[in-house]
Amino acid sequence: MARKKFSTLTEPMFYLLMALRDGDKCGIEISTFIARRSADRVKLGPGTLYALLGDFERESIIRQSGADGKRKTYSITQAGNDLYDDEIMRLKSCINDAEGGQEHE
Repeated sequence: MARKKFSTLTEPMFYLLMALRDGDKCGIEISTFIARRSADRVKLGPGTLYALLGDFERESIIRQSGADGKRKTYSITQAGNDLYDDEIMRLKSCINDAEGGQEHE
C-alpha cells in the first residue's frame, strides 16, 4: 500500500508549518524563524523551502496570503493546522513509546 503523501512530516516540513502557525510569513521570514527556533539545527535552503511551499500550496496545506512584487506571503490553512496537530500527536506517541522502555520477550 502506498504511503499517503504528508502522512508523516520531515523536520523541514514540520518547522515550516510551525513558522506559519506563528503568523503569515514570506520565505525569508520562514527561514529566519526556523533557524532561530531550531538553534540552526534545521537547515532549509532556498530550493527546498520553495519546493515545499509549492507542494504545500498545491495540497491546500498553505495558501498565498499576499504579494509585494516578488515577495509572497503565506498562511497556514485549516488542513495545514490539522496536519501539524496530527504530527504533534504522532511525535508524542513516539516519545511515549521510547520512554516506556523496551519490552522483552
